[in-house]
Parts: sequence; structure tokens; C-alpha cells
Amino acid sequence: MGEHFIQYVDIHKSFDDKQVLSGVSLGIPTGETVVVLGGSGSGKSVLLRHTIGLHCPDSGRVLVDGVDITGFNEKQMLETRKKVGMLFQAGALFDSMTVFENVSYALFEHTDWETDRVRQRVAEVLGYVELENVNELMPSDLSGGMRKRVALARAIALAPRAILYDEPTTGLDPITANTINQLIRSLQELLGITSIVVTHDIQSAFHVGDRIAFLYKGNILFEGSMDEARSTDEPILKGFLEGGGYG
Repeated sequence: MGEHFIQYVDIHKSFDDKQVLSGVSLGIPTGETVVVLGGSGSGKSVLLRHTIGLHCPDSGRVLVDGVDITGFNEKQMLETRKKVGMLFQAGALFDSMTVFENVSYALFEHTDWETDRVRQRVAEVLGYVELENVNELMPSDLSGGMRKRVALARAIALAPRAILYDEPTTGLDPITANTINQLIRSLQELLGITSIVVTHDIQSAFHVGDRIAFLYKGNILFEGSMDEARSTDEPILKGFLEGGGYG
């Protein structure tokens, strides 16, 4: 197993009087896909957002590529956000921009590439997510699955070393959700990307993951391989995996 590309060390986070994370420690090995599994409201997305500075822990540390980013300001976070792409739950495409403008946005913003090179890169990443002839379409012209794939193309445009997926299959029909799962897996294998997939979708978790971290009441209750999760005796995780909720 390689070194950890992302590390959460004793992360505590609360909003007003609600404690969401209560000392989460978790390492994400370089080149692997770790699924953070848990029910709605368990703090999965909150943990994920700490990775790119959208949340700052009340206490604890976040390390990305060996750099402690805890407390970084927006300018300091810039290099980290180039290394770590994120697929937001709803895609978060810019509604007033075409597909090409959405996918190319970070390339024009953060590189000095000529337009032809940007166009080549946009075509390349749209190819990765199995889309073509969509450059001039608007987000409103796209199906839910297509929007997710365009958002994924945008997330990998700068060739990040890690991708964060926030509930990537939520709201999708089973066939489209399976397509997204296959893309997550193929991108990891093709590009060697480190990935964190936040989900409560058990089928998706076992399709895409190398390891599972089960978040329960603000802590990691279980961490291990997919096979270890399948054979676990941990009653709360076992009940969750069997579809019975938390016990």
C-alpha cells in the first residue's frame, strides 16, 4: 500500500450546537478509491468538503499530498484545488455556459494554454466520460446523467491527482447510475487517480471501492477492504449493508 495522499487527523466539526464530526481520522492511500459510507446526515459530505477548504475543522488537521492545509485561505488553497477535483452532488455546472465553457473554465483560468490546446484537452476529457458532439449544448439541454458526466469532465480537466465524488449516483436511474460507477472505476484505472466516493448507495460502494470507511455518529466505526466489509461482524455496519438501517 502506498502513502496516504489525503489524511484527516482527529477532525472535529460542529455547526451551531450540532456536532457533526467527532474526531474523524482517516487516510486515503495514493491511487486507491475509498468509499465513505453512511446514512443521510452522518457527516460524509462535510468531511469531504474539508479536503478543498470549503469547511475548516474546529480542531484537527487535513493533509493533502503531505501539506497541512488546515486554516489555509482562498489564495493558499489554490494549489490544493488544482491537485484535487470535485464532482458535486448536483453537478454544479454553470447554467449560463455551454458544455465547452464549463469544461474549459479552469483551463483558461489556471493555465496559459492557447485556445487550440484547450479545445484538444476538452475533447480528451469529454472522451474519457464517453461524450461527444456536446460542446455547444447548455446544461438545460442535458439529461441528469449527462450533466454528471460533463461535471466529471470538468473535474478532471486540470489533470488532478485526486477526485472527490459527493453522492455521484443520487437522483439517477439504475442504468445511468451504473454508467457513472463504471466511469469512476475506469478513470481510477486509466489515470491512477486517488478517489474518495461519498455515498449511502451500497451497490455503488461495492462497485467502485477498494476500501470502505463507515461513518457513524461522527466517527469512523469501520475501515477495511471490501471483502472485510462483506464479512464484518460489526453489527451496525452489518445492519446497514443488509439494508436494515442502523440496527
